[in-house]
Amino acid sequence: MNKIKDYNLPSVRLSAGMYALTKLSAAGLTFMLVSLVMLGFPHTDGIPEGWPTSVPYAIYAYGLPAALVADALLRVFRSTSLVPALLLYAAAGYGAGLWIASEQGGDAVTCGIAGIFALLLFRLAQLAGERQPLLLPVFALFVPLLCLVLF
Repeated sequence: MNKIKDYNLPSVRLSAGMYALTKLSAAGLTFMLVSLVMLGFPHTDGIPEGWPTSVPYAIYAYGLPAALVADALLRVFRSTSLVPALLLYAAAGYGAGLWIASEQGGDAVTCGIAGIFALLLFRLAQLAGERQPLLLPVFALFVPLLCLVLF
């Protein structure tokens, strides 16, 4: 007969789901903050002037995969400190900016610097979401939809 052992481990599906919800929430909060900043700059059809793509496309298509790569590297190096995480996110942000510049035709230096700021904001939004888990569904689902409707 099989005995069921009483382990005190969280469910893998629950951990993966919370990680995905935290990432989507960080992307939503970053999207909201960058959209609010971009209100002060001239834009046409949702694309800020001088930028090769729209803000949601930049955050979700380029920033989110770069943040996932940075998290994977943090897991590989088993780093829990904030400073190496921010340095790694800055490097991933510069890479995401170069990725946007190469695919969408923007200036490499400008896109790289904007990518650094966006990914650092992404990391800080993720840390804020981890501290307030009740707000995760709001920033993951409702705030991005509201921003798309309003902006």
